[in-house]
Amino acid sequence: MNRAGHRANGLQRRRRRAYGGLLARLVAGLSVAATPVALRAVEPAPPGDVERGSAPATSAEPPAGPARGVGFFFASDFTSAYFFRGILQERDGFIWQPYGGVTLTVATDLAGGIIDEVAVSLASFNSIQSADTGAVHSPRSWYESDVIAGVTVGVLDCASTNLSYVAYVFPNGAYPTGQELDWTTQLDDSAWLGAFALHPAMLWAFELDNTAFGEQKGVYLQLETKPGVTLFESADYPLTLALPLSVGLSVSDYYDVPGGANDTFGYFDAGLVASLPLSFVPAAYGAWSVNASVDVLALSDTLADVNRGDSAFVVGKGGIAFAY
Repeated sequence: MNRAGHRANGLQRRRRRAYGGLLARLVAGLSVAATPVALRAVEPAPPGDVERGSAPATSAEPPAGPARGVGFFFASDFTSAYFFRGILQERDGFIWQPYGGVTLTVATDLAGGIIDEVAVSLASFNSIQSADTGAVHSPRSWYESDVIAGVTVGVLDCASTNLSYVAYVFPNGAYPTGQELDWTTQLDDSAWLGAFALHPAMLWAFELDNTAFGEQKGVYLQLETKPGVTLFESADYPLTLALPLSVGLSVSDYYDVPGGANDTFGYFDAGLVASLPLSFVPAAYGAWSVNASVDVLALSDTLADVNRGDSAFVVGKGGIAFAY
């Protein structure tokens, strides 16, 4: 079976057993997912920024740690629902999503200064869900544990590109392991637009083994921007507000359904993220921050069918992040 299967045939079959009477309310009721299916609400963020997995566009990035050859990051989020690229993973019960990893800068200042640095990274995204989503064996609540390995190249102090291999692993046996190749490009336009910078990013995801949705291996495209502002910048506790906006698209067979139909549009996500550094923590112990966010998802008819009939959905999230 594919990663999310066709959700009507895969996850929803399991939910008929798990939720029983809830199905009677399908007519009333769909990141990543980040993240994030989640296969997340989530798409995995470039290693070193991670997120997401979770989904989503509002997954807060770990605070910037001191410059060093080797860096570590860890974050722990609690979310009200888990979507992956607009595909519902879970919306009931307690959902905890810890993730983290390590980055190693292997080269700096290459090609006459055109390439700022080259870094490799290894990260993991996890989702622990009290609803035992799709579980067929123990550990029943450990729904997802992804492995993300990548290389990132920084260019001209304003852009970066990342190529990552992602293995989507389901410890409770909900789905077979899925594999994917992700290519992410980000632009820091703050040097030109200042406070009005959009920070655009583009993700291409190529399914290699099993799928997030439907039966055919597909190609996914996500376009996003993340404008923001920092309040009380000169204070010990500056508050950063960001407005991430993203759209998920099927380039080829990503949101396909039986019979060959395929929606190009998958979902639109508008979020609001607030992040606050924990400045009282000594710098020797790394950089810490807390964050809270809300996402409003607008789903295609196909993804709404998976989300108990809900074409619009609100997701709240909060957590803590650390970088060293």
